[in-house]
Formats: sequence, C-alpha cells, structure tokens
Amino acid sequence: MVASYTNRGPDWTFRRSAPYTWGVAVSRSDAKILIVATVAVVFAGLVVAGVLLIATAEGGSPTKYQPFEAGSAKALKSQLEDGGPFYVADPFGGNRSILFALEGGKVVALSTIAPGTKSCVVRWKSSIDRFVDCHGEKYTSDELDRFETSLPAAGTDKGLLLVDLRHKLPAPA
Repeated sequence: MVASYTNRGPDWTFRRSAPYTWGVAVSRSDAKILIVATVAVVFAGLVVAGVLLIATAEGGSPTKYQPFEAGSAKALKSQLEDGGPFYVADPFGGNRSILFALEGGKVVALSTIAPGTKSCVVRWKSSIDRFVDCHGEKYTSDELDRFETSLPAAGTDKGLLLVDLRHKLPAPA
C-alpha cells in the first residue's frame, strides 16, 4: 500500500505554536570564565608577538657590504639558459640590486642602475630581448655596468659564484 501525502503538509514544516524562549541572564561564574579566557588569549598573543620580535631582530641581513655567495655557478648558468636574466634584490638592503645574465657563456652580475645615472633603474624586457631603463633606452648586457664576480677553484667556496657589490665595473662595450 502506498501512502498518500496529498492531504498532509510536508513533515519539515515549522510548528507555529512553539513557545518563544527568552535569553538567560549571564551568571557571575560565566562572566568570570569569559574574562579569564579573554585575558589568557591576549597574554598568549603578546607572548607570540614578543618571540617573533626577538627572533627577527637578531637575524637581520648584514649592513656592511662584503662579497657574498650567489649560489652554484653551474646552477645559476643552467637557470639563466632556461629562463633568461633574473633580478636579485640587494642582500644588504641598499640600492645595489643585481640582474644576473649570461654573457659569452659566463654568468655576470649586472647593475640595475643605468650607466651614467644615479637612480634610473634597468629591467629585463623579454618581449624585445633587451634591458630597458626608466627612459625607455634599450641596452644589451655588454652595455651595462656590472659588479665584480669571482669563481674560486678550490676551498670551501669552490664552484660558488661570489659577487662583490663594493666594486662596480664599467660596461665593457
């Protein structure tokens, strides 16, 4: 036998005769728990903020320019062959950022400041296969100033490209 639901409403209908429940007043013990929990959360947040502040304050980047390891020369060369020149911000927090590029099969650390200027930034524009400065002037890598690099053949730095941002060399072209 099949039940017919045509005469009854759906079983999810709200009861209209349900009584309205008024809110219950907060007791003193509930208020104490809420205050203690709030204070504990604020205190935990202050502890975490203090730990983060201490951890980041001591681990800053060096401020005195010195040669730094840019990475494995082979790995950099491979990345440059695959993706072209790429930008690296000044690791000492100054305005001596670098554009790594390949020039004659060797990795070079180019200055991001256009030759003969103090603040005109150069960037790589892959669509035209050239570097472009803030005025739209186009450059090839051999027309840009560069930073001194070295590749130690022995010792703990063997195979690592060392970049010295203290020594800016003029463009070879």
